[in-house]
Amino acid sequence: MSTDYNARVELDTRADIDTLILDALAPYHPATSRSPQGRVEVTITVPAADFVQVAQTTVAVVARALDTPILAIEIMPTDEFDRRIGLAPIPDLVSVTEAAALAGVSRQAILQRLESGSLAGRKVGTTWAVQRDHLTAKIALK
Repeated sequence: MSTDYNARVELDTRADIDTLILDALAPYHPATSRSPQGRVEVTITVPAADFVQVAQTTVAVVARALDTPILAIEIMPTDEFDRRIGLAPIPDLVSVTEAAALAGVSRQAILQRLESGSLAGRKVGTTWAVQRDHLTAKIALK
């Protein structure tokens, strides 16, 4: 008997490869996002008989489709994944401009930190957003 699992794979890249991922992994219904460190994340749905099979399938499919090292994988049944997504609180986000004003640095300084991963943020489309609490924890950006 097969169960659907969701696998969230964090790739060791910050490159703009979302279109490539969506095309290469289309049979697995991919969705892309960015980790708090700005790395590319892809979530795919994999039917499998058990956890070992979904782990092996996920690694094989992603490695074959993309020439990017895998940094981390999180796997869970799709129904549990959906429950967790529904429970996740939405963090207080600020724009790069707002983050710069709060930190007392230039907009470019915030963008550089986001690109390097020294400041956690997420891309919403092509625009960066910074969690306010991450910014206040790193207010010593100056």
